[in-house]
Amino acid sequence: MNFDSSNDENYNALFTLSELQRSLNKAHDTAPGPDEIPYQFLKHLPSDALHSLLHIYNHIWTSGCFPPSWRNAIVIPFPKSGKDHSNPANYRPISLTSCLCKTLERMINDRLVWFLENNNLLSNIQCGFRQNRNAIDHLIRLDSYIHDAFARKEHVVTVFFDLEKAYDTTWQHGILQDLHQFGLRGHLPLFIQHFMTDRSFSVRIGQTCSDSFRQDMGVPQGSVLSVTLFAIKINSIVSCLNSGITGTLFVDDFSISCCSRNMDFIERQLQQCLHRLESWSNHNGFKFSSSKTVCMHFCKLRRFHPNPTLYLSSIEIPVVKEFKFLGLVFDPQLSYLPHIKYLVTKCKRSLDILRVLASTQWGCDRDTLLTIYRLLIRSKLDYGSIIYGATRHSYLRYLNSIHHSGLRLSLGAFRTTPIDSLYAAAHEPSLGYRRLQLSLDYITRLRANPDNPAYSCVFSPPISDFYDTHQSLIPPFGVNTLPHFEASNIPSTHILPQRLPHIPPWFLYPPPVDLSLHDYLKTTTSPLVYRSLFAEVRDRYPSHTPIYTDGSKDTNCAAAAAFFEGSIFSSRLPDFSSIYSAELHAILLVLPHLFTSTSNDFILFSDSLSSLQALSHFNIKNPLILQIIELYHTLQSKGKSLIFCWIPGHTGILGNEIADRAAKLALLDPIAITHVPYHDFRPLIQQYIHSFRQSEWALQVTNKLHTTYPQLGAPFPVIKFRRDDVVICRLRLGHTWLTHSHLLSSANPPMCSSCKIPMSVAHILLLCPSFNTIRSNYYSVSTLTELFQSIHYQKILGFLHAIHLYNSI
Repeated sequence: MNFDSSNDENYNALFTLSELQRSLNKAHDTAPGPDEIPYQFLKHLPSDALHSLLHIYNHIWTSGCFPPSWRNAIVIPFPKSGKDHSNPANYRPISLTSCLCKTLERMINDRLVWFLENNNLLSNIQCGFRQNRNAIDHLIRLDSYIHDAFARKEHVVTVFFDLEKAYDTTWQHGILQDLHQFGLRGHLPLFIQHFMTDRSFSVRIGQTCSDSFRQDMGVPQGSVLSVTLFAIKINSIVSCLNSGITGTLFVDDFSISCCSRNMDFIERQLQQCLHRLESWSNHNGFKFSSSKTVCMHFCKLRRFHPNPTLYLSSIEIPVVKEFKFLGLVFDPQLSYLPHIKYLVTKCKRSLDILRVLASTQWGCDRDTLLTIYRLLIRSKLDYGSIIYGATRHSYLRYLNSIHHSGLRLSLGAFRTTPIDSLYAAAHEPSLGYRRLQLSLDYITRLRANPDNPAYSCVFSPPISDFYDTHQSLIPPFGVNTLPHFEASNIPSTHILPQRLPHIPPWFLYPPPVDLSLHDYLKTTTSPLVYRSLFAEVRDRYPSHTPIYTDGSKDTNCAAAAAFFEGSIFSSRLPDFSSIYSAELHAILLVLPHLFTSTSNDFILFSDSLSSLQALSHFNIKNPLILQIIELYHTLQSKGKSLIFCWIPGHTGILGNEIADRAAKLALLDPIAITHVPYHDFRPLIQQYIHSFRQSEWALQVTNKLHTTYPQLGAPFPVIKFRRDDVVICRLRLGHTWLTHSHLLSSANPPMCSSCKIPMSVAHILLLCPSFNTIRSNYYSVSTLTELFQSIHYQKILGFLHAIHLYNSI
């Protein structure tokens, strides 16, 4: 292999300060390597030091002199939970490498990933660590494949592979071969060659380090480049699949599936594929684990049918009844009951943490508890829920009890409180509506990524009509969700596709952004002062032609406008577009006109702080930001300069007022701009879910909370002292220990001693004549709605203390 080159390739260009700053901004505060230099040290370097560091990086890049200390890693073993810790194999190694090296790796990795993606060199079914792809894509594909086979009364056989020590045994020379075949030459492949050569590591336990050991195989653990290099090496595994086989690949998690009514046909197809995979593994230096590679036979046919017999390296692959793949537990009937039971066991342990923190006497406040619940428990229930949520409702009820317990603990609600009241008080939907919301979020995002491998099975399900005529069958995700997607009125034709930069991103620069006026708080700065400060900005750039842009939004309508050289450019966006997209489109409206202008220097004034901050932070994941930065790059290449500057809106700055009026007038125009990012339509999804919830809540006329809270909206105001919050919350919900504890012991309901009628919250707080005198000292209202909406909670608590019932609530 000869990587020699004149280095004229765009990926071999010298690194820029902008690239270095972006690399540091992406870095998380991980532990430092052997040099003990942390990221925070690098992020706070002064400008001169950053330029010196950049010079060092470029010298390493061009000379190929890789620092020997960067080749060493410190490995810290972490014990795996639930394993025998006397066995060294039951420890997970965490490698600490130099943060200086990882900063350079991140810049190189960005270039390598763009080259691979731009030239379509990675397999389309590889979803690991790639932008706009995740494990859920493969889970949906596999689930849909199996459900469709069930509908056709076919068998499905899936082989789940396990690569032994995949990272540690990756063939380094093979990676270089693949880079050479991809056409990479010059600095980039040579750096990777030096990066993987002569690696070493030492193990540290406590303060004691072992001797240094040489690492001759594998990609370095803990490095930034390793994931991409491994993806390159495993990429060719897809070539082993023939037309009758479908596969999934997420980093090293690989599976192959085949379906047919004839088991002999399935065995023949899969066995041929297995032979090719054996040859591939022998050629590429990987080894499949014979003990962890398993097979699963998915089938709903009741007649007798044998399991498949398949061999890998002359060893029969075991057929299992359960297997966890990409975080989801599969079973032969695809009922997901084993996964639901696994979730229940896992979530109950987290509920114990919540129980400790949710004491009704001294616990955390309600907002904190709900946040902990959503992080520790609901997040587990969310993962994969859009897939397993189509199973039987009797199975899903196991999860409902977890959800209800978490909400009840967080609110401090009494055990007899109705479930619908918990949802309303916590501002939390049921798990069914939560799954529907996540499904619509996913399908909206997927619409913006037509290259995603799950796109066709979701938007073009092969036998969708068959499920319409066979209601007993469980439909796959696409068939199940598309009707809701259409009913939610999400304008799918207006979703802007995600894409790669047309120009290599290392050649793109964030434009200069002047935020000096933001140093003055708008709440304490008068419009006159702002106009004076604006005049000072104009004096700093006297030769720059001013541009004013603004966006406007009214109910569901959004529009953008720009004022430049006496001309107004305006356009209306699709309904439900965000004001953020309107502000970005306002900038895009005017930038093409700068190319034909006689001026060469421009300053663009916008009152959208978020838009300008996104531009300065180089947030090119947003396709509108990407378009603006690409246009800015083209302007620079034409010899024109452009500065962005933030100004406050509605302060009497003439150009801004003209743009603002033009944007408001454009709200009445027909829709002209047709595409906006997919996340603009998330409020539509929330509105769709809210309509269902409100309709159900409106039917709860006998619910005690419904009388005081007929419209779902913001949750109850939080009272920081936990016991007071619990008391007020229980009073609002209408279920307290005093009034409803008899339901738990099958006793008779408590009676008011003076009125001889059952005790209730309304009777205690408003109606009982025995408390009239005391009650008049605290409040005088006639309804619970008026009480909880207009009376301060301290007066209600004071009344309860005065009648000695505070501790009985």
